[in-house]
Amino acid sequence: MLQKISELTAPVSGALEEDRIILMENEVYRLPQTHREIQVLSGIAWITLDQQDIILQSHEKASLPPSKNLAVISALNNMPLILAVWQDKNQAMRF
Repeated sequence: MLQKISELTAPVSGALEEDRIILMENEVYRLPQTHREIQVLSGIAWITLDQQDIILQSHEKASLPPSKNLAVISALNNMPLILAVWQDKNQAMRF
C-alpha cells in the first residue's frame, strides 16, 4: 500500500542515494523499482503503483512498497513538478 508521510526529512540510511526529477505539464515518468522513497519539493504529484493512486503536495513524502511494477508519476494543475527520489545503491548495483 502506498503510504504518505507529511514530513520534510530525507531518509537517514547511508545506503540511499538522492536523485532529482523535474516533470512539466503532460509529462509522465516511470520510477525505477530501485527507488522506494519520494518527496515532492514543488508542485503536486499523482503517483500510481499496483492500481493504487496517491496525490502528494509540496513537502509531502511517500514510501513505495516493493513491487514488480514501476510507479508512474505525473504533474497535476499545470505546474512543474520537482521531486526528490531515493534509490537503494545496493539494490541498484544488482541490475
